[in-house]
Amino acid sequence: MRVHEDLVTRARIRLLLNDDWILTGKDALWVYRTLFAVSPRVYAHKLVHTLLDESRSPLVADLPAARLALLEEAAAATAWMGNDHNPYEPMVVDAVLHGLAALKKEQNACAGQ
Repeated sequence: MRVHEDLVTRARIRLLLNDDWILTGKDALWVYRTLFAVSPRVYAHKLVHTLLDESRSPLVADLPAARLALLEEAAAATAWMGNDHNPYEPMVVDAVLHGLAALKKEQNACAGQ
């Protein structure tokens, strides 16, 4: 996927203005999606974290389809997570899989009623 260079530059600048290890808040999702498109192995872990946070957000609490889309995107991004022996990586992957399983179980329970 080709990403516009100005958007990549804006995302990198926004990331450089951040003081924490991982960007959070309203800009995090577009920044990590943009940078993931350019360097998936580098930004996969942070994109997955951001997608997990968004899937737990009160904004999508009553929107199972939106939560499912976020979790499926996170699951797809986990495939790009490198083998750099990050001790937290298995926990992140487990959190994505647990979230997907719980949401699908919830949807099946609602469909059965």
